[in-house]
Amino acid sequence: MLTVFVTYHYFLGLRNLTVLHDAEAMIRRTEPDFRIENIPDDDEKVFALFAAGDTEGVFQFESEGMKNVLMQLRPQNMEDIIAVISLYRPGPMDSIPRYIENRRHPEKITFRHPLLEPILKVTYGCIIYQEQVMQIFRSLAGYSLGRADIVRRAMSKKKKDVMEQERKVFIYGLKDENGSVLVEGCVSRGVPEETAKEIFAEMESFASYAFNKCATRS
Repeated sequence: MLTVFVTYHYFLGLRNLTVLHDAEAMIRRTEPDFRIENIPDDDEKVFALFAAGDTEGVFQFESEGMKNVLMQLRPQNMEDIIAVISLYRPGPMDSIPRYIENRRHPEKITFRHPLLEPILKVTYGCIIYQEQVMQIFRSLAGYSLGRADIVRRAMSKKKKDVMEQERKVFIYGLKDENGSVLVEGCVSRGVPEETAKEIFAEMESFASYAFNKCATRS
């Protein structure tokens, strides 16, 4: 279990660096050449332990609720592990049953619009990461990277006035005082108005608790 702990211990505090150091030192008593950086991230035995809910002492995976999710999902790769961490939070948690069902039955995956498929395919049709929210703003409505990030932050801080303004921009676009297009908007890009409204509402309810995928892997 020590190897499992070292392999998938996502640390948020300096104390856990000491735990990692001590675990590595203990393993070296019987495996002198052991190095954390050499641990493969595709060890089938590790995923088998996660699938069995045998994660006592593994940071972010030891609660009974999380163990239950792991046993239902039966993770098979790092992408599953990262997704579980991100989903097991208020807001995204509502997508757990859908994620598990779609992962087991890919034929059930649906997308509100074809433009969402390349963004959400890796997460079986579910919005999980902040990066996906930004990609949706850019691909469906033509936002710049900078503006998409500003909206993502406004969502996470629940700035209702900003979000109400951006809802209109996302759906209908934005022009400057000279009539130049700043943001095309979903409708101009062929996304039906009602579909755009549904997508925005889903992102808004999710984004205040969303994880950044890169941060999840740190």
